[in-house]
Amino acid sequence: MKKVKSTKPQTTKFSREYEFQIGKFTVAKGDIIKIEGEHGGKFVFESLTTNTENGLAWVDCFEIHKKSLGAFRSFAPEKVKRIPTKRGKKNVD
Repeated sequence: MKKVKSTKPQTTKFSREYEFQIGKFTVAKGDIIKIEGEHGGKFVFESLTTNTENGLAWVDCFEIHKKSLGAFRSFAPEKVKRIPTKRGKKNVD
């Protein structure tokens, strides 16, 4: 059998955070968000990526097409809008 070479993880200038604060709410990886200026589109939040050399930050996400994931897209963090969770109906007895 051939011996498999192990590789060391490379250092990168990008840092990723899998939670993002919008006002007093927290958006976590996998949450559905909307983007200002993208009419009718919904996206699944992946991460908040920051370039550590120049401080530039952007939000990475996937488009949703008919309940399946589509293209990988990136947007400015200021354009993200949180979709509120649906409230359940109250039982009145």
